[in-house]
Amino acid sequence: MRLRARWVLPVEGAPIEGGEVVVEGERIVAVRPVPIAGHSVGDARDFGDAILLPGLVNVHAHIDYTVMRGLLEDIAFFPWIRELTARKAALDEQDWIASAMVGAAEAVAGGVTTLGDCSDTGAALMGAKTLGLRGVIYQEVFGIDETAQVRDIVSDLDLKVRALRWQATGTRLKIGVSPHAPYTVRSELLHALREYSREQDTRLCIHAAESLAEAELLLHGTGTIAEMFARRGIVWNAPGKSAVRYLRDHGLLGGRTMLVHGTQLSAGDRDVVRETGTAWAHCPKSNAKLGNGIMALGLMKSCYAEGAARIGLGSDSVASNNTMDLFEEMRFAVLIQRARKRQFDAMTAREAVEMATMGGARALQMETEIGSLSPGKQADITAVRLDSWNALPAYDPYSALVYAATARDVSFTMVGGDIRYDSGGFPGADLAPFVERFHRAARKMRNWSAA
Repeated sequence: MRLRARWVLPVEGAPIEGGEVVVEGERIVAVRPVPIAGHSVGDARDFGDAILLPGLVNVHAHIDYTVMRGLLEDIAFFPWIRELTARKAALDEQDWIASAMVGAAEAVAGGVTTLGDCSDTGAALMGAKTLGLRGVIYQEVFGIDETAQVRDIVSDLDLKVRALRWQATGTRLKIGVSPHAPYTVRSELLHALREYSREQDTRLCIHAAESLAEAELLLHGTGTIAEMFARRGIVWNAPGKSAVRYLRDHGLLGGRTMLVHGTQLSAGDRDVVRETGTAWAHCPKSNAKLGNGIMALGLMKSCYAEGAARIGLGSDSVASNNTMDLFEEMRFAVLIQRARKRQFDAMTAREAVEMATMGGARALQMETEIGSLSPGKQADITAVRLDSWNALPAYDPYSALVYAATARDVSFTMVGGDIRYDSGGFPGADLAPFVERFHRAARKMRNWSAA
């Protein structure tokens, strides 16, 4: 299969104007200018005025929460997360699966080929599997209240991980573990999850340094989370350190760990990240919408060797972001860094595209397989149209992708040589029953009441 377009964007290499990508089976075998002798289309598929680029890597999402899009608006972070958790009681297993299916379809239709997803329900695996996505599904773990025994929580986790691994057989998905956050998983349980992860050789994903409320709890034992703990009778002894140092001291950081958010970081945290090689998921829109702040991206980039930052771009859930449009995420990432530092070059379009591709691949430890259009790598490819009204004219592919394109401009998504989205359709996937169930689930969610 030969794919051609006005621009081919390898990411690890200069853009090719008038280029083609040659695919055999599941892998890329050539990335090159269109041969002069064979300029006619022939058996090639020519996307015309478009950009071919590596499939986007969304390193942090919660696709089973798609049904909660637009439900919890204009609420402070901690009340927001408590309301979200309470409303989960409204739905059953099949509702969550339908929600994850719609979320996975949104991802693929927006050019995403690899997903890092944290799922309490486990439904994310079914959505990602059906749509043919690559990635890591992290089983979330909670346990701050001492009434639940650590051995029982770990035993329950083990059953879920084994079930997910069985369901993931023959797919492009791996299973990880997500101790949700320092304020939802008590110290004893964090130690147990560290040991479980090592025994099972799983990747870890942890929400950390996300909010001022979390920072106040860890540093001083004060703030809204501490007040909630007091009301519930939960004993909390503030460790007097940042989330990054707290997790480091529990042995949870390292090359197989990805931390999410990082809006509350210090120069001291930089040293810890540098020493441990821990990866980050940057979710700029969600961080901003919930009023949690802006990641000090330059600080984190300085932790890694030049050109090898393990920082990927994440949408977070649409319950906080409202879309999984990584083009919009790239655009916002650039603009918010420029506004924060008052520098026009604080972040560039090229850096944003790199973060959404190779950066994400490195964060998920998949950089040898995905993240760029390179011979030998997996054929994870997306095509983005440049002939829509919002994109005309396109002088530079990086600028066009970051400052003008949207997920709606994606016309084609391939994962491992398999076409998963093409001109508005999902070959081989019948989503109609799930969409119908999704709408019923949305009515349940809207009508739910704690009373």
